[in-house]
Amino acid sequence: MTSWPALDVHAHIDTAISAQDLLSLRAVIFAASRSLEESRIALKRQHKDLLTVWGVGVHPGVKAALDSYDPGEFEALVGQTAYVGEIGLDAKVPSRLGKQREVLESLLTRLQITPRLTSIHSYGATAEVVDELARTPITGAVLHWWLGDRTTTIRALDLGAYFSINAATVRRGEALDLVPTDRLLPETDHPDGNRSGAHPRQPGNVDDIESSLAEKRGLSTPEFRLQTWKNLASLTTDTNTKHLLPVRIAAIIDAAASNV
Repeated sequence: MTSWPALDVHAHIDTAISAQDLLSLRAVIFAASRSLEESRIALKRQHKDLLTVWGVGVHPGVKAALDSYDPGEFEALVGQTAYVGEIGLDAKVPSRLGKQREVLESLLTRLQITPRLTSIHSYGATAEVVDELARTPITGAVLHWWLGDRTTTIRALDLGAYFSINAATVRRGEALDLVPTDRLLPETDHPDGNRSGAHPRQPGNVDDIESSLAEKRGLSTPEFRLQTWKNLASLTTDTNTKHLLPVRIAAIIDAAASNV
């Protein structure tokens, strides 16, 4: 395969979108959910949408999602997908951090048993998220929209974390130079993370992210895109989740992994 599709490992998409509209994005997209209720709806589409992976999530900034979190339901849903997203901590509402930690600890404990590609939110709480990962380490952690300092970034790298980068992260991330290229993945975090990104501002449009990171790494944009697919291949191998992906995405991963 000589032309690799764009890869977006964290975007928010209306679960009512048509399959044709998803295909028209011409990208492989990992669609994050904010609650188990949204996850239930999203996963009814799993494998029907050929280039989209729908996730199971409990967003730390959504009170209703935290309050309605049920460990048994999470376990049932996570068996249907390779992707968990998004989960984590969010310091915008400090009074809810206790509940957020309780839920995150429960989620991480279950993900130790059932590893998944796991997109983790850390707004205002990067050190706290890494603390939780150190206490309850998992395989497949992807730190989304990462703005941690250099010390915290090194700790996350030592724990095996990957990092998904959007347009806002490229501008503000003070420690991205520490992250090896084989730990990077592109994301849009549509509709929030690409508000200042390239047009059209839609899930899967990671052109500006790829070109910026490729230049910083001394790679061509096609070389960088292939590397991100190789990174995804490594994650799916480490988490043993390729069989849970839509067949077309699994085939692209196989092709990338075998490309030398």
